[in-house]
Amino acid sequence: MARSDEQYNAISAVYERTKHIPSGLAEQATLLSALPDLHGKSVLDVASGTGFYARRFVELGAAQVVGVDSAEEMIAVARALEEDNPLGIVYHQHDAADLPVLGRFDVVTAIWLLGYAETEADLDRMVGNLRANLAPGGLLVVLVPNPDADWDLLANYDRYGYRVVRTGPAGTRQPVTVQVLGDPPFDFASFYWPPGVVDAAVARAGLTDVTRHPTVLPDTDHDVEFWRQLQQSPTFAVFSARRPVSP
Repeated sequence: MARSDEQYNAISAVYERTKHIPSGLAEQATLLSALPDLHGKSVLDVASGTGFYARRFVELGAAQVVGVDSAEEMIAVARALEEDNPLGIVYHQHDAADLPVLGRFDVVTAIWLLGYAETEADLDRMVGNLRANLAPGGLLVVLVPNPDADWDLLANYDRYGYRVVRTGPAGTRQPVTVQVLGDPPFDFASFYWPPGVVDAAVARAGLTDVTRHPTVLPDTDHDVEFWRQLQQSPTFAVFSARRPVSP
């Protein structure tokens, strides 16, 4: 499976809290800064979870938004929110490893997805499926666990709302537990690819202009010192790449 559906089914009702803690606000600011103007654009959000970013894309002017997730309960929450406040978002349940071509989208996003590919071959397959859904000239934007993470800093991330603790030996892919603080606290497993792996997979898929975007701090009342540790070692990294116009 592309993601651990069992753990995400269990936390579906509280998962969006991760978007509103300080690290989540920085995540949002960085991801949204990497996107083009979405007015009139079509967007496919793979690993859309409960639809948090899908709804943001509509707010930013996207003309068509489709969300995809492998976890049944995540999709159920997203569909319930769409029913309560219809925005025209359509959700499908698919594993990203077997994602069909749902259309040719101007923008394809994959947020916190690619760490769940178990091998580099699985990663290539996943990225290839994302590319297959891009229109020629379209932009892929992925957010992944930071390949340059400082583990000592991430283990003491309380001021940003959670901790990231290694749960196994370093290797091709570093397993971790993300401990989200608050009431109620919850945790989930994640995986960090080492430097160079994700961007190389994107390039192998035939995408060009592979770019890692700088961390953007959110507009909050916190001072520069508050954000120093997150700037030094963010939990995330955002990459973008473009599908060439010609094959």
